[in-house]
Amino acid sequence: MKTIRLLSTYKGNPPQTIITLDDATANALLAGGVNATLDLTGGVRTSSPAPVQPRANALVSSSAGGLAVSLDFGSRARRFPMGSIKGACKWFGAAIAGITFAGPVANGGAYRATWGLTTVAEAPFFAVQLVYVNLCNNPITGLRAIVGVTESIATDVAANRCKPVIGGVTYGQMAPAGSINGFRAVTFAGAASPTIPASVTSAQVAVSDIIPLASVPRVDVPGALPAWIMRLDHDPVTGGKYTFCPMPASMRTANAANRGRVIQSFNYGADAVTNPNNNLGFSAESHLVFPIFHYAVPSLTVVVAGDSITQDDALVADVFTSWGFRGCADASTPARPVNYVNMGASSKGAPEYWLRTQELVAAGIVPDVLVISPASVNDGYLQANLARLFSDHKARALEIVRFARANGINNLAFIPLFPYNTNTVAQEEYRVEFNSWLTTIPGVTTLSFPGLGDGAVPERWAAAYNHLADGIHPNDLAIETILAPVLTAYLNSIA
Repeated sequence: MKTIRLLSTYKGNPPQTIITLDDATANALLAGGVNATLDLTGGVRTSSPAPVQPRANALVSSSAGGLAVSLDFGSRARRFPMGSIKGACKWFGAAIAGITFAGPVANGGAYRATWGLTTVAEAPFFAVQLVYVNLCNNPITGLRAIVGVTESIATDVAANRCKPVIGGVTYGQMAPAGSINGFRAVTFAGAASPTIPASVTSAQVAVSDIIPLASVPRVDVPGALPAWIMRLDHDPVTGGKYTFCPMPASMRTANAANRGRVIQSFNYGADAVTNPNNNLGFSAESHLVFPIFHYAVPSLTVVVAGDSITQDDALVADVFTSWGFRGCADASTPARPVNYVNMGASSKGAPEYWLRTQELVAAGIVPDVLVISPASVNDGYLQANLARLFSDHKARALEIVRFARANGINNLAFIPLFPYNTNTVAQEEYRVEFNSWLTTIPGVTTLSFPGLGDGAVPERWAAAYNHLADGIHPNDLAIETILAPVLTAYLNSIA
Protein backbone atom coordinates (compact mmCIF):
# COMPACT_ATOMS: atom_id res chain seq x y z
CA MET A 1 0.00 0.00 0.00
CA LYS A 2 1.17 3.56 -0.74
CA THR A 3 -0.06 6.97 0.41
CA ILE A 4 -0.16 9.74 -2.20
CA ARG A 5 -1.59 13.24 -2.73
CA LEU A 6 -3.81 13.54 -5.83
CA LEU A 7 -3.02 16.27 -8.34
CA SER A 8 -6.13 15.52 -10.43
CA THR A 9 -9.55 14.01 -9.77
CA TYR A 10 -9.51 10.24 -9.30
CA LYS A 11 -12.69 8.18 -8.76
CA GLY A 12 -14.58 11.10 -7.25
CA ASN A 13 -11.70 12.23 -5.02
CA PRO A 14 -10.73 15.84 -5.83
CA PRO A 15 -7.18 17.16 -6.25
CA GLN A 16 -5.20 17.54 -3.00
CA THR A 17 -6.87 14.48 -1.48
CA ILE A 18 -4.45 12.27 0.46
CA ILE A 19 -5.37 8.66 -0.22
CA THR A 20 -3.86 5.23 0.35
CA LEU A 21 -3.96 2.82 -2.59
CA ASP A 22 -2.37 -0.45 -3.62
CA ASP A 23 1.15 -0.10 -5.01
CA ALA A 24 0.25 -0.77 -8.66
CA THR A 25 -2.54 1.81 -8.79
CA ALA A 26 -0.51 4.39 -6.86
CA ASN A 27 2.53 3.91 -9.10
CA ALA A 28 0.37 4.38 -12.21
CA LEU A 29 -0.97 7.66 -10.86
CA LEU A 30 2.51 8.80 -9.83
CA ALA A 31 3.99 8.11 -13.28
CA GLY A 32 4.87 11.38 -14.94
CA GLY A 33 4.13 13.45 -11.85
CA VAL A 34 0.92 14.99 -13.19
CA ASN A 35 -1.78 12.92 -11.49
CA ALA A 36 -0.30 12.37 -8.03
CA THR A 37 2.73 12.99 -5.85
CA LEU A 38 4.35 11.46 -2.77
CA ASP A 39 4.63 14.95 -1.28
CA LEU A 40 1.66 15.10 1.10
CA THR A 41 2.15 18.78 1.99
CA GLY A 42 -1.12 20.72 1.80
CA GLY A 43 -3.24 17.65 1.19
CA VAL A 44 -6.50 16.67 2.85
CA ARG A 45 -6.70 13.18 4.21
CA THR A 46 -9.57 10.88 3.37
CA SER A 47 -10.45 7.61 4.94
CA SER A 48 -10.43 4.50 2.80
CA PRO A 49 -11.54 1.05 3.79
CA ALA A 50 -8.87 -1.19 5.23
CA PRO A 51 -7.96 -4.11 3.02
CA VAL A 52 -9.92 -7.27 3.78
CA GLN A 53 -7.73 -9.77 5.62
CA PRO A 54 -8.52 -13.44 5.06
CA ARG A 55 -9.17 -15.51 8.14
CA ALA A 56 -6.38 -17.79 9.21
CA ASN A 57 -8.12 -20.77 7.61
CA ALA A 58 -8.85 -19.00 4.32
CA LEU A 59 -8.03 -20.98 1.20
CA VAL A 60 -6.72 -18.97 -1.74
CA SER A 61 -6.92 -20.51 -5.19
CA SER A 62 -6.67 -19.32 -8.75
CA SER A 63 -8.75 -20.42 -11.70
CA ALA A 64 -7.02 -22.51 -14.34
CA GLY A 65 -6.94 -19.56 -16.70
CA GLY A 66 -5.58 -17.17 -14.11
CA LEU A 67 -8.62 -14.92 -14.50
CA ALA A 68 -10.00 -14.99 -10.97
CA VAL A 69 -9.19 -15.87 -7.39
CA SER A 70 -11.48 -17.14 -4.67
CA LEU A 71 -11.14 -16.85 -0.93
CA ASP A 72 -12.93 -19.34 1.27
CA PHE A 73 -14.23 -17.59 4.41
CA GLY A 74 -15.45 -20.56 6.42
CA SER A 75 -18.40 -21.94 4.48
CA ARG A 76 -18.61 -19.15 1.88
CA ALA A 77 -16.48 -18.37 -1.17
CA ARG A 78 -16.03 -14.92 -2.69
CA ARG A 79 -14.66 -14.47 -6.20
CA PHE A 80 -12.71 -11.42 -7.29
CA PRO A 81 -12.17 -10.92 -11.03
CA MET A 82 -8.65 -10.06 -12.11
CA GLY A 83 -8.77 -7.40 -14.79
CA SER A 84 -6.68 -7.71 -17.93
CA ILE A 85 -3.32 -5.96 -17.79
CA LYS A 86 -2.74 -6.19 -21.56
CA GLY A 87 -3.70 -3.51 -24.03
CA ALA A 88 -3.68 -3.93 -27.82
CA CYS A 89 -3.42 -0.65 -29.76
CA LYS A 90 -4.41 -0.87 -33.44
CA TRP A 91 -5.06 2.40 -35.27
CA PHE A 92 -5.53 1.13 -38.85
CA GLY A 93 -8.75 -0.55 -39.90
CA ALA A 94 -9.60 -4.01 -41.18
CA ALA A 95 -10.00 -2.88 -44.80
CA ILE A 96 -6.85 -1.57 -46.50
CA ALA A 97 -7.05 0.01 -49.96
CA GLY A 98 -10.23 -1.88 -50.81
CA ILE A 99 -8.75 -5.36 -50.47
CA THR A 100 -11.23 -8.09 -51.36
CA PHE A 101 -10.31 -11.61 -50.32
CA ALA A 102 -10.00 -14.38 -52.91
CA GLY A 103 -8.84 -11.76 -55.43
CA PRO A 104 -5.50 -10.22 -56.39
CA VAL A 105 -3.93 -7.89 -53.86
CA ALA A 106 -3.04 -4.91 -55.99
CA ASN A 107 -1.19 -2.96 -53.31
CA GLY A 108 1.28 -5.59 -52.14
CA GLY A 109 4.49 -3.71 -51.39
CA ALA A 110 7.69 -4.66 -53.22
CA TYR A 111 9.94 -2.01 -51.69
CA ARG A 112 12.86 -3.48 -49.72
CA ALA A 113 13.30 -1.44 -46.55
CA THR A 114 13.49 -1.29 -42.80
CA TRP A 115 10.30 0.27 -41.47
CA GLY A 116 10.03 2.06 -38.15
CA LEU A 117 7.30 3.12 -35.74
CA THR A 118 7.28 5.39 -32.72
CA THR A 119 4.01 5.50 -30.80
CA VAL A 120 2.79 6.00 -27.25
CA ALA A 121 1.13 3.71 -24.70
CA GLU A 122 -1.75 4.61 -22.41
CA ALA A 123 0.26 4.07 -19.21
CA PRO A 124 3.70 2.91 -18.05
CA PHE A 125 4.37 -0.60 -19.37
CA PHE A 126 6.76 -3.43 -18.60
CA ALA A 127 6.62 -5.64 -21.70
CA VAL A 128 5.37 -5.54 -25.30
CA GLN A 129 4.31 -7.88 -28.07
CA LEU A 130 4.10 -7.23 -31.81
CA VAL A 131 1.13 -8.23 -33.91
CA TYR A 132 1.65 -8.53 -37.67
CA VAL A 133 -1.29 -8.74 -40.09
CA ASN A 134 -0.83 -10.27 -43.54
CA LEU A 135 -3.51 -9.34 -46.10
CA CYS A 136 -1.44 -10.41 -49.13
CA ASN A 137 -2.12 -13.58 -51.06
CA ASN A 138 1.46 -14.75 -50.52
CA PRO A 139 3.22 -16.01 -47.39
CA ILE A 140 5.54 -13.64 -45.52
CA THR A 141 8.83 -14.96 -44.18
CA GLY A 142 12.14 -13.59 -42.97
CA LEU A 143 10.97 -10.36 -41.38
CA ARG A 144 12.91 -9.33 -38.25
CA ALA A 145 12.01 -6.75 -35.64
CA ILE A 146 13.62 -4.93 -32.74
CA VAL A 147 11.98 -2.74 -30.08
CA GLY A 148 13.04 -0.16 -27.55
CA VAL A 149 11.80 2.67 -25.34
CA THR A 150 12.53 6.38 -25.49
CA GLU A 151 12.15 9.46 -23.34
CA SER A 152 11.70 11.72 -26.37
CA ILE A 153 9.63 11.62 -29.54
CA ALA A 154 10.69 15.11 -30.63
CA THR A 155 11.18 15.24 -34.38
CA ASP A 156 13.75 18.03 -34.62
CA VAL A 157 16.90 15.87 -34.25
CA ALA A 158 17.20 13.39 -37.13
CA ALA A 159 19.71 11.17 -35.26
CA ASN A 160 17.18 10.60 -32.46
CA ARG A 161 14.28 9.45 -34.62
CA CYS A 162 13.20 5.85 -34.10
CA LYS A 163 16.05 5.20 -31.65
CA PRO A 164 16.08 4.76 -27.87
CA VAL A 165 16.84 8.01 -26.05
CA ILE A 166 17.44 7.39 -22.35
CA GLY A 167 19.02 9.74 -19.86
CA GLY A 168 19.72 12.26 -22.59
CA VAL A 169 21.77 9.74 -24.61
CA THR A 170 20.76 8.24 -27.97
CA TYR A 171 21.44 4.50 -28.29
CA GLY A 172 21.66 3.23 -31.86
CA GLN A 173 22.58 -0.26 -30.67
CA MET A 174 21.24 -3.49 -29.29
CA ALA A 175 21.00 -3.24 -25.50
CA PRO A 176 23.98 -4.95 -23.83
CA ALA A 177 23.28 -7.73 -21.34
CA GLY A 178 21.87 -6.32 -18.13
CA SER A 179 21.12 -2.92 -19.70
CA ILE A 180 18.03 -1.18 -21.06
CA ASN A 181 20.11 1.17 -23.19
CA GLY A 182 19.25 0.12 -26.71
CA PHE A 183 17.00 -2.16 -28.74
CA ARG A 184 15.86 -5.67 -27.93
CA ALA A 185 15.20 -8.42 -30.45
CA VAL A 186 11.64 -9.61 -31.04
CA THR A 187 11.01 -13.35 -31.32
CA PHE A 188 8.06 -15.39 -32.56
CA ALA A 189 7.68 -18.73 -30.76
CA GLY A 190 11.36 -18.43 -29.96
CA ALA A 191 12.42 -17.84 -33.57
CA ALA A 192 13.94 -14.66 -34.97
CA SER A 193 11.20 -14.35 -37.60
CA PRO A 194 7.71 -15.78 -38.20
CA THR A 195 6.28 -17.66 -41.15
CA ILE A 196 2.90 -16.05 -41.87
CA PRO A 197 0.59 -17.93 -44.26
CA ALA A 198 -0.91 -16.34 -47.35
CA SER A 199 -4.13 -14.42 -46.96
CA VAL A 200 -6.62 -15.81 -49.46
CA THR A 201 -10.03 -15.84 -47.79
CA SER A 202 -8.97 -14.63 -44.35
CA ALA A 203 -6.51 -12.30 -42.67
CA GLN A 204 -3.42 -14.00 -41.25
CA VAL A 205 -2.22 -12.75 -37.87
CA ALA A 206 1.11 -13.46 -36.15
CA VAL A 207 1.72 -12.49 -32.53
CA SER A 208 5.24 -12.29 -31.11
CA ASP A 209 6.53 -13.58 -27.81
CA ILE A 210 6.32 -11.27 -24.80
CA ILE A 211 9.40 -9.03 -24.83
CA PRO A 212 10.41 -7.50 -21.46
CA LEU A 213 10.57 -3.76 -22.06
CA ALA A 214 10.01 -1.21 -19.30
CA SER A 215 8.92 2.28 -20.32
CA VAL A 216 10.80 5.40 -19.20
CA PRO A 217 9.31 8.78 -18.26
CA ARG A 218 9.04 11.31 -21.07
CA VAL A 219 11.52 14.17 -20.92
CA ASP A 220 10.53 16.06 -24.08
CA VAL A 221 7.02 16.58 -22.66
CA PRO A 222 7.11 15.79 -18.93
CA GLY A 223 4.13 13.76 -17.84
CA ALA A 224 3.15 12.81 -21.41
CA LEU A 225 2.28 9.24 -22.38
CA PRO A 226 5.27 6.84 -22.42
CA ALA A 227 6.70 5.98 -25.83
CA TRP A 228 8.14 2.89 -27.52
CA ILE A 229 9.88 2.35 -30.85
CA MET A 230 10.07 -0.50 -33.33
CA ARG A 231 12.11 -1.33 -36.39
CA LEU A 232 11.06 -4.07 -38.81
CA ASP A 233 13.25 -5.25 -41.69
CA HIS A 234 11.73 -7.17 -44.58
CA ASP A 235 12.88 -8.05 -48.09
CA PRO A 236 9.80 -8.71 -50.29
CA VAL A 237 11.93 -10.34 -53.01
CA THR A 238 12.82 -13.26 -50.74
CA GLY A 239 10.11 -12.97 -48.07
CA GLY A 240 6.96 -12.07 -49.99
CA LYS A 241 5.10 -8.84 -50.71
CA TYR A 242 3.34 -7.09 -47.86
CA THR A 243 0.33 -4.85 -47.35
CA PHE A 244 0.70 -1.39 -45.91
CA CYS A 245 -1.40 1.49 -44.68
CA PRO A 246 -0.97 5.24 -45.15
CA MET A 247 0.64 7.14 -42.26
CA PRO A 248 -0.35 10.82 -42.27
CA ALA A 249 2.24 13.42 -41.29
CA SER A 250 -0.34 15.10 -39.04
CA MET A 251 -0.11 12.14 -36.62
CA ARG A 252 3.60 12.77 -35.93
CA THR A 253 2.84 15.41 -33.31
CA ALA A 254 0.11 15.87 -30.72
CA ASN A 255 -3.07 17.61 -31.84
CA ALA A 256 -6.65 17.97 -30.63
CA ALA A 257 -7.97 15.09 -32.72
CA ASN A 258 -5.32 12.52 -31.76
CA ARG A 259 -5.39 13.50 -28.07
CA GLY A 260 -1.60 13.21 -27.88
CA ARG A 261 -1.63 9.64 -29.24
CA VAL A 262 1.25 10.30 -31.62
CA ILE A 263 2.11 7.82 -34.38
CA GLN A 264 5.36 8.34 -36.31
CA SER A 265 6.43 6.11 -39.20
CA PHE A 266 9.87 5.79 -40.77
CA ASN A 267 11.79 3.82 -43.37
CA TYR A 268 15.30 3.20 -44.67
CA GLY A 269 15.99 1.56 -48.02
CA ALA A 270 18.21 -1.20 -46.62
CA ASP A 271 18.75 -3.26 -43.47
CA ALA A 272 18.68 -0.94 -40.45
CA VAL A 273 17.97 -3.72 -37.94
CA THR A 274 21.37 -5.40 -38.16
CA ASN A 275 22.82 -1.90 -37.83
CA PRO A 276 20.34 -0.02 -35.62
CA ASN A 277 22.50 3.12 -35.64
CA ASN A 278 21.36 3.91 -39.19
CA ASN A 279 19.10 6.96 -39.28
CA LEU A 280 15.59 6.45 -40.61
CA GLY A 281 13.63 9.10 -42.50
CA PHE A 282 9.95 9.83 -42.11
CA SER A 283 7.60 7.64 -44.14
CA ALA A 284 4.02 8.06 -45.34
CA GLU A 285 3.38 4.31 -45.08
CA SER A 286 3.78 1.40 -42.68
CA HIS A 287 3.47 -2.36 -42.55
CA LEU A 288 0.30 -3.61 -40.83
CA VAL A 289 1.87 -4.03 -37.41
CA PHE A 290 0.74 -2.89 -33.98
CA PRO A 291 1.72 -3.40 -30.31
CA ILE A 292 0.25 -5.08 -27.27
CA PHE A 293 1.41 -3.37 -24.08
CA HIS A 294 1.65 -5.14 -20.72
CA TYR A 295 0.78 -2.79 -17.89
CA ALA A 296 0.92 -3.07 -14.11
CA VAL A 297 -2.71 -1.94 -13.71
CA PRO A 298 -6.03 -3.30 -15.00
CA SER A 299 -6.70 -2.12 -18.53
CA LEU A 300 -9.33 -2.36 -21.24
CA THR A 301 -8.79 -3.39 -24.84
CA VAL A 302 -11.72 -2.08 -26.87
CA VAL A 303 -12.43 -3.47 -30.34
CA VAL A 304 -14.74 -1.27 -32.44
CA ALA A 305 -15.94 -3.09 -35.58
CA GLY A 306 -18.15 -1.92 -38.42
CA ASP A 307 -18.03 -0.43 -41.89
CA SER A 308 -16.71 2.97 -43.03
CA ILE A 309 -18.88 4.68 -40.41
CA THR A 310 -16.58 2.97 -37.90
CA GLN A 311 -13.21 2.92 -39.69
CA ASP A 312 -13.58 6.64 -40.52
CA ASP A 313 -10.36 6.70 -42.58
CA ALA A 314 -11.93 8.90 -45.26
CA LEU A 315 -14.00 10.97 -42.82
CA VAL A 316 -11.27 12.54 -40.65
CA ALA A 317 -8.23 14.56 -41.63
CA ASP A 318 -5.81 12.39 -39.64
CA VAL A 319 -7.04 9.05 -41.12
CA PHE A 320 -6.79 7.27 -37.73
CA THR A 321 -8.69 9.60 -35.36
CA SER A 322 -12.03 7.83 -35.66
CA TRP A 323 -14.77 8.18 -33.06
CA GLY A 324 -13.53 4.92 -31.57
CA PHE A 325 -10.00 6.33 -31.32
CA ARG A 326 -11.18 9.55 -29.68
CA GLY A 327 -13.77 7.91 -27.43
CA CYS A 328 -11.24 5.43 -26.04
CA ALA A 329 -8.61 8.13 -25.53
CA ASP A 330 -11.05 10.28 -23.59
CA ALA A 331 -11.94 7.35 -21.31
CA SER A 332 -8.33 6.35 -20.64
CA THR A 333 -6.46 7.15 -17.41
CA PRO A 334 -3.10 5.97 -16.02
CA ALA A 335 -5.01 3.94 -13.44
CA ARG A 336 -7.14 2.24 -16.12
CA PRO A 337 -5.60 2.49 -19.58
CA VAL A 338 -8.14 2.14 -22.39
CA ASN A 339 -6.64 0.77 -25.62
CA TYR A 340 -8.35 1.08 -28.99
CA VAL A 341 -8.42 -1.56 -31.74
CA ASN A 342 -9.86 -0.36 -35.04
CA MET A 343 -11.69 -3.18 -36.81
CA GLY A 344 -13.69 -0.90 -39.05
CA ALA A 345 -13.83 -2.03 -42.68
CA SER A 346 -14.66 0.69 -45.18
CA SER A 347 -16.91 -0.41 -48.07
CA LYS A 348 -17.42 -3.84 -46.48
CA GLY A 349 -20.56 -5.49 -45.15
CA ALA A 350 -21.21 -7.04 -41.77
CA PRO A 351 -20.29 -10.63 -42.78
CA GLU A 352 -16.73 -9.56 -43.68
CA TYR A 353 -15.85 -7.31 -40.75
CA TRP A 354 -17.41 -9.82 -38.36
CA LEU A 355 -15.10 -12.51 -39.78
CA ARG A 356 -12.08 -10.20 -39.46
CA THR A 357 -12.98 -9.66 -35.80
CA GLN A 358 -13.26 -13.41 -35.16
CA GLU A 359 -9.84 -13.94 -36.78
CA LEU A 360 -8.29 -11.42 -34.40
CA VAL A 361 -9.77 -13.20 -31.39
CA ALA A 362 -8.65 -16.58 -32.76
CA ALA A 363 -5.10 -15.19 -32.84
CA GLY A 364 -5.34 -14.61 -29.09
CA ILE A 365 -6.22 -10.90 -29.08
CA VAL A 366 -9.36 -11.10 -26.96
CA PRO A 367 -10.89 -7.71 -26.19
CA ASP A 368 -12.36 -6.72 -22.85
CA VAL A 369 -14.98 -4.70 -24.73
CA LEU A 370 -16.47 -5.41 -28.16
CA VAL A 371 -18.39 -2.57 -29.82
CA ILE A 372 -19.81 -3.77 -33.14
CA SER A 373 -22.55 -3.16 -35.66
CA PRO A 374 -24.29 -6.48 -36.44
CA ALA A 375 -25.66 -4.93 -39.65
CA SER A 376 -24.26 -2.51 -42.23
CA VAL A 377 -25.72 -0.18 -44.81
CA ASN A 378 -23.37 -2.01 -47.20
CA ASP A 379 -25.46 -5.16 -46.74
CA GLY A 380 -28.11 -3.38 -48.80
CA TYR A 381 -31.74 -2.38 -48.46
CA LEU A 382 -33.09 -4.23 -51.52
CA GLN A 383 -36.85 -4.03 -51.16
CA ALA A 384 -37.55 -7.60 -52.27
CA ASN A 385 -35.07 -9.07 -49.76
CA LEU A 386 -35.80 -6.95 -46.66
CA ALA A 387 -37.43 -9.68 -44.57
CA ARG A 388 -34.62 -12.17 -45.24
CA LEU A 389 -31.92 -9.51 -44.85
CA PHE A 390 -33.08 -8.35 -41.43
CA SER A 391 -33.61 -11.95 -40.32
CA ASP A 392 -29.95 -12.52 -41.14
CA HIS A 393 -29.01 -9.37 -39.21
CA LYS A 394 -30.79 -10.66 -36.10
CA ALA A 395 -29.18 -14.07 -36.39
CA ARG A 396 -25.77 -12.42 -36.66
CA ALA A 397 -26.42 -10.28 -33.59
CA LEU A 398 -27.23 -13.38 -31.55
CA GLU A 399 -24.19 -15.17 -32.98
CA ILE A 400 -22.03 -12.27 -31.75
CA VAL A 401 -23.59 -12.61 -28.29
CA ARG A 402 -22.81 -16.33 -28.19
CA PHE A 403 -19.28 -15.75 -29.47
CA ALA A 404 -18.59 -13.07 -26.86
CA ARG A 405 -19.76 -15.30 -24.03
CA ALA A 406 -17.81 -18.30 -25.30
CA ASN A 407 -14.60 -16.29 -25.60
CA GLY A 408 -14.73 -14.39 -22.32
CA ILE A 409 -15.59 -10.99 -23.82
CA ASN A 410 -17.37 -9.53 -20.82
CA ASN A 411 -18.66 -6.28 -22.31
CA LEU A 412 -20.61 -6.16 -25.56
CA ALA A 413 -22.21 -3.09 -27.13
CA PHE A 414 -24.07 -2.91 -30.43
CA ILE A 415 -23.92 0.00 -32.87
CA PRO A 416 -27.38 0.58 -34.41
CA LEU A 417 -28.03 1.27 -38.07
CA PHE A 418 -27.62 5.00 -38.77
CA PRO A 419 -29.95 7.07 -40.94
CA TYR A 420 -29.76 6.41 -44.66
CA ASN A 421 -31.11 9.21 -46.82
CA THR A 422 -32.39 7.08 -49.70
CA ASN A 423 -34.51 4.77 -47.54
CA THR A 424 -38.18 4.46 -48.45
CA VAL A 425 -40.81 4.31 -45.73
CA ALA A 426 -40.81 0.50 -45.91
CA GLN A 427 -37.02 0.28 -45.71
CA GLU A 428 -37.02 2.72 -42.81
CA GLU A 429 -39.53 0.59 -40.92
CA TYR A 430 -37.10 -2.33 -41.00
CA ARG A 431 -34.20 -0.14 -39.82
CA VAL A 432 -36.19 1.30 -36.91
CA GLU A 433 -37.59 -2.09 -35.90
CA PHE A 434 -34.14 -3.69 -36.01
CA ASN A 435 -32.58 -0.96 -33.87
CA SER A 436 -35.39 -1.31 -31.36
CA TRP A 437 -35.01 -5.11 -31.30
CA LEU A 438 -31.31 -4.79 -30.48
CA THR A 439 -32.19 -3.06 -27.21
CA THR A 440 -34.15 -6.11 -26.05
CA ILE A 441 -31.19 -8.51 -26.00
CA PRO A 442 -30.29 -9.20 -22.36
CA GLY A 443 -26.77 -8.47 -21.17
CA VAL A 444 -25.93 -6.28 -24.17
CA THR A 445 -25.76 -2.49 -24.43
CA THR A 446 -27.04 -0.81 -27.58
CA LEU A 447 -25.45 2.60 -28.03
CA SER A 448 -27.69 5.54 -28.81
CA PHE A 449 -26.53 8.57 -30.80
CA PRO A 450 -29.25 11.20 -30.42
CA GLY A 451 -29.20 14.10 -32.82
CA LEU A 452 -27.68 12.42 -35.85
CA GLY A 453 -31.06 12.19 -37.59
CA ASP A 454 -33.75 14.79 -38.25
CA GLY A 455 -36.54 12.75 -36.65
CA ALA A 456 -38.61 12.63 -39.84
CA VAL A 457 -40.22 9.50 -41.33
CA PRO A 458 -38.29 8.22 -43.14
CA GLU A 459 -35.44 9.73 -41.15
CA ARG A 460 -32.67 11.66 -42.85
CA TRP A 461 -29.31 12.79 -41.56
CA ALA A 462 -29.25 16.11 -39.74
CA ALA A 463 -27.40 18.25 -42.27
CA ALA A 464 -24.97 19.64 -39.68
CA TYR A 465 -23.67 16.13 -38.90
CA ASN A 466 -23.58 14.54 -42.36
CA HIS A 467 -20.28 14.11 -44.24
CA LEU A 468 -20.37 16.08 -47.51
CA ALA A 469 -24.16 15.66 -47.64
CA ASP A 470 -23.71 12.03 -48.73
CA GLY A 471 -26.65 10.77 -46.67
CA ILE A 472 -24.59 7.94 -45.17
CA HIS A 473 -21.62 9.02 -43.03
CA PRO A 474 -21.02 11.21 -39.97
CA ASN A 475 -18.74 14.21 -40.39
CA ASP A 476 -15.98 15.32 -38.06
CA LEU A 477 -18.39 17.44 -36.01
CA ALA A 478 -20.60 14.40 -35.38
CA ILE A 479 -17.55 12.27 -34.58
CA GLU A 480 -16.21 14.81 -32.09
CA THR A 481 -19.42 15.94 -30.40
CA ILE A 482 -21.77 12.93 -30.55
CA LEU A 483 -20.17 9.60 -31.38
CA ALA A 484 -16.92 9.82 -29.38
CA PRO A 485 -18.63 11.17 -26.22
CA VAL A 486 -21.24 8.38 -26.32
CA LEU A 487 -18.48 5.76 -26.49
CA THR A 488 -16.55 7.48 -23.68
CA ALA A 489 -19.64 7.50 -21.46
CA TYR A 490 -20.23 3.79 -22.12
CA LEU A 491 -16.61 2.89 -21.32
CA ASN A 492 -16.71 4.97 -18.14
CA SER A 493 -19.79 3.02 -17.04
CA ILE A 494 -17.83 -0.25 -17.05
CA ALA A 495 -16.73 -1.06 -13.51
